[in-house]
Amino acid sequence: MTERYEVRLDVVDPSVRGLVAPGARLKEIASGGEWFEGPAWLGDTLVWSDVRGNRLHAWDSGRGARVWIAPSHHQNGHTVDHEGRLVAAASGERAVLRREHDGRWTMLADFYDWKRFNSPNDVVVAADGGIWFTDPTYGLTQPTEGFDPEGAVSEIGGQHVYRIGARGLRDGTRSMTAQLPAMRQPNGLAFGADETVLYVTDSEARHILGFRVRMSLDGPELRQPWIVHRTFEGSPDGLRVDPAGRIWSSSAAGIEILRPGLPGEQARHLGTIRVPQETSNLAFSPDLKRLAITASSSVYLLKLGDVTR
Repeated sequence: MTERYEVRLDVVDPSVRGLVAPGARLKEIASGGEWFEGPAWLGDTLVWSDVRGNRLHAWDSGRGARVWIAPSHHQNGHTVDHEGRLVAAASGERAVLRREHDGRWTMLADFYDWKRFNSPNDVVVAADGGIWFTDPTYGLTQPTEGFDPEGAVSEIGGQHVYRIGARGLRDGTRSMTAQLPAMRQPNGLAFGADETVLYVTDSEARHILGFRVRMSLDGPELRQPWIVHRTFEGSPDGLRVDPAGRIWSSSAAGIEILRPGLPGEQARHLGTIRVPQETSNLAFSPDLKRLAITASSSVYLLKLGDVTR
């Protein structure tokens, strides 16, 4: 039975009210997961992962929620590339993969400098087709999120953000943060609306970092990180940026909505959408009319207002 919950919106700035449709309710479309994560929209179909349950799920309005792929090799975060293909960060395979239109999975990156990644966690595709992903150690230290024994040692020896070139294996993979101050556990990531800033959540440090994106002869580089926001409850995990540049970040409270300032400045908290469970991630539908929210063992849909203004 589908549950619907009254939306509780903690308003700090009145402008946040227009971001949720009048009379909207949180519609629970799936439950019973071990740890739901990584939502992404393939057209009108929502897909997401149960990282600890080792399954991928799917939902559409005609068929409802169902198990789509099992086992899923502990896939975590997902995104969709410019050709409509699903891109996955797979903790179990310690790799980034792409699902082709015929259903085959293509390995995009599994080694860096002849060393295996820790456990790729979340992934985003830039306008130029480059694929950026985070690589914390959760799949090594939490045996329910990967295949390696608890306490396995990182081969790379750090937790970084990486970029796969637009042509995948032919372009190679670069570490984008090796020369920057260390992050404890980089997790969710999203570009600002004009892609001059990359936002990365550090779940262990409980804050969102901003990085300036600058072009060089070798391609994009990250510089001058600063703390954009410290979550009010729990830790940030996944996050998204709407067309107007606002940051929507998951937290233990739900979805914290932020308006970023200039580079180097902290963001302004506009309000929080309260969710019945600890929120792990979120994804805007292609038409920007619905927000999918993965939260512990459930998935919710929320009708949106105008997020473009």
